[in-house]
Amino acid sequence: MALRSLMDRYDRLVRYTVFRGAQRKAMADPQWVDSVASATWTGLIQSMRRQPDNPPDSISNYLVRIARNCTVSALRREPKKEMPLQEDDGGGFLEPAAEGEDPSVLLERVELLGTLRECLSELGGEMQRASSQLDAIMGRRWQEAAAALGVSESTLRSRWKKTLELLRGCLERKSGESIAP
Repeated sequence: MALRSLMDRYDRLVRYTVFRGAQRKAMADPQWVDSVASATWTGLIQSMRRQPDNPPDSISNYLVRIARNCTVSALRREPKKEMPLQEDDGGGFLEPAAEGEDPSVLLERVELLGTLRECLSELGGEMQRASSQLDAIMGRRWQEAAAALGVSESTLRSRWKKTLELLRGCLERKSGESIAP
C-alpha cells in the first residue's frame, strides 16, 4: 500500500528524470522509459531492504538519483550501432552560399565532394568501417570509436592513419593538386 502511494505520487518525476537523461532514446522507444522507470522502483525497494533503518531525507531527491543511475546503466548496456557510410546529396557537407559568393567556388566544393566520394568508395572494407566513425574520431573520442568498431584503440589509430594517407593520395591523383597533410 505504501509503495503504491509512493508510485502514484512520484512516478511522473521518475519518468521525467529518465526522459531528460536520454531524450533521443526515450523518443525512439517509449517502452524503454517504462523499463528504466521499473528498474528505478526496483532499485528503491532493494535499497530500502538493504538499509531499513536508514530512510532517505528526501524521497524525491533519492528517486531522482536512482533514476539517473538506472538511466546511465541502461544506456551503457545498449549496444553501439555502427553507422554505415551512406550516399546523400552532399547537402550535409556544403554550407549555404554566402551572399555574393563566387559560384565557381561552390562548383569546386561540389567537385571536391564528388572526388572524395569516389576515393572513399575505393577504400577497403576495414578502412570504410573506420571512416564510419568519423564524428567520434574527429572529436578525438578514440576509445568510443574503437569500441563501436570492436577493435583496439591502437588498431583504429593505425587504420585511420592509413585511411588518411590513401585518401590524400587518391585526392592528389584525381585532382592533380597536392593536398596538405
